[in-house]
Amino acid sequence: MNEQADTVLAYWREHREQLRQSESQRAVLTNYVMVIVAALSGFIVQQQLKATTLPLAILMVVIGLFGAITVAKYHERADYHLGQARALTRALVDLGALPDGKAELDASRGVHYGKYRRLHRLRLHRLWTGLHLGIAVYGAALVTIALFR
Repeated sequence: MNEQADTVLAYWREHREQLRQSESQRAVLTNYVMVIVAALSGFIVQQQLKATTLPLAILMVVIGLFGAITVAKYHERADYHLGQARALTRALVDLGALPDGKAELDASRGVHYGKYRRLHRLRLHRLWTGLHLGIAVYGAALVTIALFR
């Protein structure tokens, strides 16, 4: 490869690393949130959903909303880096450093989409965000129960 292609490849690798980091951070955040929510939930139930548990239930709502916003931001960053990596891939093809495999990739995607007709339309980031919003709703339900019990 020539020097220009090496430079483009270095930028491509950096964007792919950043993409992986965003995905890893999203998973780690979700794990932390799930552990915290499980602990809070267990404590609230142990206390029989008394009014004194109201701040903890409110905290669950806040944690759920924070998680939803944060994983949406991680998705935005991952999408940015994926877009940059795709543009750099195209540059590498244009420089002759990579073969143009667009036809093969399109064929492979077609097979995949045919195999998973409905599931491929479901965006993973919506599931992650929905999980965190579900935590916020669960916390709101506990707030409601604690208030009216």
